[in-house]
Amino acid sequence: MIATFAHKVKHLLADKKITLAIILFTITCRIIQLIYFFNIRVDGMYQHMATLNFVNGHGISTGYASPTDLSTTVYEPLINWPPGYSLLLSPFYILFNHNYIAAGLTLDILAAITLILFTRKILILFDVPVYLVNIFTLITGFFIYYFYFIASSDAIAISFFIIGLYYTLSFLKKKEGWEKKTALITISFTFCAGIKYLFFPVAIIIPLYLIIKGLADKEIQLKKAGFYSFTIITLVLAALLIYQKNISGTSAYISQPERGFFPEHILSAYPFIPASFIKPETLSLLAHPSSVIGTTIYRVFQWLHLFLALSAIVFITRKVYKNGLKKLSLISDYFYLFFFISLSITILLLTLSLWVAKEEIVPGVLWTYIEDPRYYGLIAVLMHITVFILYRHYNTNLSKPFKYIFYFFILLLLPEMFRGMLFTMNRITNFKKEEYSWQSEDRFQQYAAAIILKEKQPFERVVVTGSVYYMTGRVSIYSNISELHDATKINNLPSLNTKIPVLLLIILDDKDLEKFKPFISLYGKEAAGQFSQYNFYAIHITPH
Repeated sequence: MIATFAHKVKHLLADKKITLAIILFTITCRIIQLIYFFNIRVDGMYQHMATLNFVNGHGISTGYASPTDLSTTVYEPLINWPPGYSLLLSPFYILFNHNYIAAGLTLDILAAITLILFTRKILILFDVPVYLVNIFTLITGFFIYYFYFIASSDAIAISFFIIGLYYTLSFLKKKEGWEKKTALITISFTFCAGIKYLFFPVAIIIPLYLIIKGLADKEIQLKKAGFYSFTIITLVLAALLIYQKNISGTSAYISQPERGFFPEHILSAYPFIPASFIKPETLSLLAHPSSVIGTTIYRVFQWLHLFLALSAIVFITRKVYKNGLKKLSLISDYFYLFFFISLSITILLLTLSLWVAKEEIVPGVLWTYIEDPRYYGLIAVLMHITVFILYRHYNTNLSKPFKYIFYFFILLLLPEMFRGMLFTMNRITNFKKEEYSWQSEDRFQQYAAAIILKEKQPFERVVVTGSVYYMTGRVSIYSNISELHDATKINNLPSLNTKIPVLLLIILDDKDLEKFKPFISLYGKEAAGQFSQYNFYAIHITPH
């Protein structure tokens, strides 16, 4: 009877209409999550600034008003991140008439849909039954990956990587149309690396693997595909770094300038193998993550991760030594690629963490690369794909007991699935009852825009400054105006020069008013208006 019921469930989940309903349902739920989480934060703010300046013809750069001449905007190349995200965002920025919120959210949603569809396509390549593919989609569709929770360009880069991985596996399975697949592989990994420096080494792993496999199997098409994709990706990335070196004096950017050797940073390493199934924070919900229980859970996860990582390294090393890379099955190709990708990300983050001092991201909070769970997002996605691929392989070819291990992994994923379901249901229940961070910022920016519109005449030039840089930065993007970085200059307004009349919009947080006493004593409080804790001043600066 149980077997009959299970068969009916499998048949139902394999139905085409049910499949379409699951895909649409999962996409809808993911969109609901993204709408809630969307926030350009600080990193995204600068990349959106670069988009604005690129659209306006000033290249991938940030712009600021010079205190010696407010009428002039000085543009500086932005190399903190590769230019890929800003370039991808630009057509959406134009489409939505410079509304960066609508543009960024649309790009995030399209990337999320792409990830859902292409992870399914990868599973189908391995002949995973449709009912299992649909179960995968439902589980991972509610799994809130850190690259969604902490909205960033990582999600876009990972989507491009999964596209490239799909066409790589499709090429390894069937060599037909290798030229087209090689082109798609090259484009996907170029964009992937062009969005995040983290993916520079990852982007060339698959081309290198194709070359090595082509040599081992004496497959001319594999060698050509690997050589062409590797050459083009390497040349593009090298050209980008050389170009950035020429325009800025440095090829890439690390915000923390202090260098040294910091082995203690390893103690904070994120245990991404077990955490790909159930996050330590989820288990720590019973207690505060910084409590003894929360810390103990994290340490247990780290030791478990170390054991699993060393086991994987030993297993792969022995397997390569014993069998080499000749005539591998598609499942072996995938497993090797997954291992080398995970290893390259880990080595890069470990190297940076050992070499670069910890950075204070907010007052009192220190951060280093190897502890950031967002950077392991690609590994988490691949880990989830791996479980379903292995189940298909072992359930068909080796032993049925493996299915119980598969059920165990599914069981591990269920807490995160249910947590994501509960979160999504709360968003639906609280629709129009809660305000998202981007909605609050949008109201703030509209308020600033209204003051500019009211006070601007007869001034053609507007400059914004203030005590909270990430809020003035958003006003700069929203209203397409320049920003004066050093807000303390307003304490001595005569020191500000301009060649033409300028409207200077000043935004001061209540908690920062003490720092601007000289300015406040002249202009008082709420000179032009107030939004929440932010005080607005509209000052007319004319040529001396």
